[in-house]
Amino acid sequence: MFIRTIVFWITCFLCSGCGSSPSALYANGSEQMIIHVIDHGLHTGIVVDAQTAADSISGLAFDLTEIGFIEFGWGDRAFYQAESFSLWLAIKALFLPTGSVMHVAGLRHHPEHYFRHSDIERILLSKSQVVAMLGFINQAFVRDGQGDLINLGRGLYAYSRFYSATGSYHIFNNCNTWVMEALNVADVATDSPLALTARGVMRRVRRHQKNLLSD
Repeated sequence: MFIRTIVFWITCFLCSGCGSSPSALYANGSEQMIIHVIDHGLHTGIVVDAQTAADSISGLAFDLTEIGFIEFGWGDRAFYQAESFSLWLAIKALFLPTGSVMHVAGLRHHPEHYFRHSDIERILLSKSQVVAMLGFINQAFVRDGQGDLINLGRGLYAYSRFYSATGSYHIFNNCNTWVMEALNVADVATDSPLALTARGVMRRVRRHQKNLLSD
């Protein structure tokens, strides 16, 4: 029973593996854009127009002629890259400050094409808000002495990579709190309390959207 309880709480908090054209991201003119927040069940990710992301974050290992969107996710370095579930890595990630990693995935098609069974929220932002958010994401990458991203190898999807990241991962600084920080930089749900779970992130995003409609 004890082990089962531990596993339940671990899965509540930990990150895990995680046909429209790129122009579909733009709405009401070139200065407004749509980003997507994806609920993968245990963790959340942010999807942004690929060209805009590449303009703000240099060195991403993608051919922009082949993709339209990029998903960003941040998590525990050992657990996120593990080939199979490890209870020890999960407990360590939750209760001890551990190293982190960025997971970056190139998407050829609209995110709803790949994540049709996931909860997805669209958020309309100004381009300046998106660029500010990407600045926060850019700072999450560790770069070497030449200013290059530190590529750690293939990611969880067919067209994705892991990169070395800044910050320590623990229960109160996890993949979902990181997504909320990124959204806060873009003035999304800035008055919301800490969101430890994917469900909490999506609830705060929906509240933000509802508040915009009521203003």
